[in-house]
Amino acid sequence: RIVEVWEGGGGGGLEGVGGEEGRKLELMDAYYHFGCVCKDDERRSYYKKAKDGFEAVLGPDSDKALTVTKSLIIATKTSKGEKIEKFRALVETMVEALGEENVETLMARHYLAFALDDNREYEEARKVLERCLAGREKLLGEY
Repeated sequence: RIVEVWEGGGGGGLEGVGGEEGRKLELMDAYYHFGCVCKDDERRSYYKKAKDGFEAVLGPDSDKALTVTKSLIIATKTSKGEKIEKFRALVETMVEALGEENVETLMARHYLAFALDDNREYEEARKVLERCLAGREKLLGEY
C-alpha cells in the first residue's frame, strides 16, 4: 500500500479527504507508523517527515501534527529540563488547539508528568497526573 502511494498510483487517501491531499496524509500516517517500529535516528527521521507533512497539509496546530510532535519529543535525546520545557510548550499548544479534555492533550500532559518525575520533581508530577486523571474521568466517565 505504501508503495502505491509513493508511486502516486493508488489510494483514495484518508477518510473524508480525497485526491492528492488525501494521498499525502496517508503517506504521512505511514511515515509516522513506520517510525513507531524503528530505532533512534531512523525513528526521529520518520517522525520528522510525518510532522512536516502534517503541518504542511493540515497546519501546525492540527491533531495529527501535534500527536507526532509528542512522539518526536519522546524519541529525541535531550536534557531532562529541555524535555520538560518542550512538553510544557506542547501541552499549552494542544490545550489551545484541541482543548483541555482532548485525549491527545491528556496524553501529552501525562508524558509531561513522566518527565517531571524523571527529573525528581515529584510534587509537580503528582499535580499534573491528578489533572490528567480528572480530565480522563470527565472524558471517559468514572470506573
